[in-house]
Amino acid sequence: MQLKLSAAISAVLLVFSFNILSDDHIPEMPNFFPVEIQQCDFNGRNDMEDFMKHIDEWNDFLNEHSEYPYAGWVVTPHYRSGGDNSFDFGWLGASNSWSSFGKIYDIWFEEAAALGAKFDKIRTCNTQTVFAAQVIRQSSPDEDSEGVMMVSNCSVSEGITPVDLAMADAKWNAYLDSNEGKGSIFRWYPAVGDSIEADYDFKNVFTASSMNEWGEGMGSIINEGGLLAQLEIYGEMLSCDSPRLYQINNVRSPSN
Repeated sequence: MQLKLSAAISAVLLVFSFNILSDDHIPEMPNFFPVEIQQCDFNGRNDMEDFMKHIDEWNDFLNEHSEYPYAGWVVTPHYRSGGDNSFDFGWLGASNSWSSFGKIYDIWFEEAAALGAKFDKIRTCNTQTVFAAQVIRQSSPDEDSEGVMMVSNCSVSEGITPVDLAMADAKWNAYLDSNEGKGSIFRWYPAVGDSIEADYDFKNVFTASSMNEWGEGMGSIINEGGLLAQLEIYGEMLSCDSPRLYQINNVRSPSN
């Protein structure tokens, strides 16, 4: 899908990962980096303005420990059904390594209890999950730090191996390259905290710098042959549910 990555997320991935494919298109061992998702509801009459009042203090805390990089985004639900993943807003965080992710949380628990209490007064997050994130397609960063993110849950068909998927990904990337596609594609594999009733193998994630960029990508898939090419390349390797669309707003990038 031709979807352009929001620059802040693109910057994270340029720093935090490498491509699954080498220059000669032979699959390499992918790098998986930690991504956390929190699904939160506002307490009482609080809203996003109340939450954002504490972000500067949060950034100051992280600046004091910048040797352990951590980037963050506020995620606002856009297109979804009322019964699916109902929450007021989400939090998306990513680190450059699993050790950095663990270390910055150790420091948070030790030093930031007062700041954490401020956030706890504003919102309650009943869901917090860590994923092992993999880059499938990487776009180039631009100056935007906002955009949209489309997510669906996918299952891998029986008998399909990671190598099978990697080879299909290479063909899909080649197709997008031939059509000047600038999109980014990610897979998030559940690692810690996912529902025990979850029935999927990974989350398929697409991002765009705006609704316009998202629309251009969807138009290419639906009306310009992309869907047929995708079906020819992946066949029955994967089955995915209906995607959800979210607004994303970066509040800290790796350069902070």
